[in-house]
Formats: sequence, C-alpha cells, structure tokens
Amino acid sequence: MSTLSRCALVALMVLCFAILGMSIHEFIPFQMSFPMDMARSISGLVGTLFAIVLGLLVSSSYNAFNGHQADLNSLVTVLANIDLLLKRFQAKDNASRHILREIVIALHCRYWPEKNGTHWKKVGYANLSDDIDGMIEINKIAESMPGVTQDDINAIRQLSSNFVTTQSNIIRNLSNQVPSLLLFIIFGWACLLFFLYGCTGEASLFSAFLLSMGSLAVASTNFLILELTQPYHGIFKVSSAALDLLIDSMNKDQQELSSNKQPATFI
Repeated sequence: MSTLSRCALVALMVLCFAILGMSIHEFIPFQMSFPMDMARSISGLVGTLFAIVLGLLVSSSYNAFNGHQADLNSLVTVLANIDLLLKRFQAKDNASRHILREIVIALHCRYWPEKNGTHWKKVGYANLSDDIDGMIEINKIAESMPGVTQDDINAIRQLSSNFVTTQSNIIRNLSNQVPSLLLFIIFGWACLLFFLYGCTGEASLFSAFLLSMGSLAVASTNFLILELTQPYHGIFKVSSAALDLLIDSMNKDQQELSSNKQPATFI
C-alpha cells in the first residue's frame, strides 16, 4: 500500500469514528451530566497522550531524515577525498578513478533512481558488498602506483573504511522503519479521540466539516512520519546536490583525460 493510500485510509477511519460519535449524540440523548463529563475527561486524556506521542514520533522522524542527509554529505566527502588522492598519481589508463566513478554513479542510481530512468529498489547489504569489492580493487591498484608512499596507501585505506562504515549506517537506518503496530496504536487513539469529540459535540454540518478538517490534519502527520523515515523516495527526499557536483567534476576530468589522449592530427 502506498503512502498516500495509507494516509487516505487514516483520514477516512478517523472521520468515520467522528460521524459515529455524532450519530450517537443525535439519536441517544444524554439526560445525565455524568456521562458527558466523563467523555470530555477521557477525550482530554487521550488527546494529551496522542499529542505527546505523535509529537515525539514526528520529531524523531525529522531527526532521522537529517541524519540521512548528514550521512550522505559525509559519504560524498569521503569519495571526494579518495578521488583527490588518486588524482595525484599517474596510474596506467586511470583505472582506479574509473572504478571510483562507477561506484559514485551506482550510488546515485541506487538512491535516486527516478533521475536515472529506473524504479526504486530496496537497498540492502548486497549493494554494500559490490561497493566493497570496488574499494578493494582501488586499494590494490593504488598500492602498485609509481611514487605512492605508505602514508598515501594508509590514507586511502582509512578513507575506504570510512566509506564502508558510512554506507553501513545508511543501509541500517533505512531498515529501521517506524513499526506498523506503533502507528496503528497511535492512530487508533485518534479514532477514539474523534469519536469522543463527536459524542460531546453538536451534530451539525459545520461540526462535520470541522471534524473532517481535523481528520485530514491527523492523516497529514501520518504522511510526514512515513515520508521522513523513507528519505530516498517519495516527496520529501534527501538532496543529491553534493553527489551531483562530485559526478559532474569526475565527468569533466574524464572528458579532459580522454581529450588529452586523442592523437594530434596534421594537415
């Protein structure tokens, strides 16, 4: 089920419970003040719990989104530093930088597939294994480069290790989604809350309109939570600007290298 479908279902369920409460208020007259006071007390309790837990959940989802953006920026920094180190050495046919460029392009296709004309696929540790193989090959080529020092080799190894660690954090955080049972409980509170609102409020067209607006507000929080915890597909996405700049720089260097290798023509 898509995010919008789930949010529409939440809004519909909340509104249905609100209408049910209004129907009970209309057809079962409250002749005693005690049930009405009790309903208002319970609605205050449920509303407080709902507001606190929902606020914490939205806040944690937003922090998770910012964490993904920070991890991506760190990843791009590591890749740029590896590229700068490899650029210092004159490797044969520039094989190491070519492998690194393929890794960067694969990352872009993996996390932003719509920009590359493909569909989103679940990211897992199998993708990380392919990146590790590429990094191992880069390290092997770097060790055989003429003029490379042990400090340079150690620096590339350290950056490669940082790359793997950051990639692991991204994949692990993507797998840590909000439990469906937690969302079910929270929005079950919303259904109960709007049911009590309907029971204690006046049954009128304007009341139904206000309750429908409230149900849309509740559904929008569900939308925010789902979107912020899935930061690489949907409406709210982690920015790919840093990775785009790195790819543009690597493509430019690749074009310059290719043009320099072309033989001169004489008339």
